[in-house]
Amino acid sequence: MDTIASTETLVGHADADQDVITRVLAGSKDSFGILISRYSDPLYRHALGMTGSPDVAEDILQASLIKAYQHLGEVRGRFDAWVFRIVANSCKDWLKNIRRSHVSYEEDDQPSSFSTPEEEMDRNELRTDLEYALARLPEPLREAFVMKHVEGRSYEEMALLLETTVGALKMRVHRAREALQALLEEKYA
Repeated sequence: MDTIASTETLVGHADADQDVITRVLAGSKDSFGILISRYSDPLYRHALGMTGSPDVAEDILQASLIKAYQHLGEVRGRFDAWVFRIVANSCKDWLKNIRRSHVSYEEDDQPSSFSTPEEEMDRNELRTDLEYALARLPEPLREAFVMKHVEGRSYEEMALLLETTVGALKMRVHRAREALQALLEEKYA
């Protein structure tokens, strides 16, 4: 999708979101489900990329949506950017707490597509190494890397959501790649 079409889509959603918010604030509580269905998947993917845990990502998403509902009257500007900041800040808070307690997040329960135990062990080792390297990145670099390479967002969309410039985000992603490469080379060199 090109930048112009992407921007037009975002503006269209922003207008539709404002209509839904108006209905919710006027007493149509069920209308909030429209916003949930529109944004829960990308918000969940972001939380999953930041935490590495499906359970934690789901908990963060639910708590964030409850908070968004409770403070819906405070939305200024685009709802998607506003709710994204709630989820992103919740992820950052979780990461700070997890670092303090030195607890690692759990392995997911996804079925394996690898046919041999050796391949499965290699996959698990690589996943662990990547998660370890990602967890060691400073939060702004990790967030930019996850948004770009895990969620597949464009730099323009990232800039809108994070309220910064495309150039700053390109630099963060570049620094994140360099840092990840250096961290992984420590083990695999």
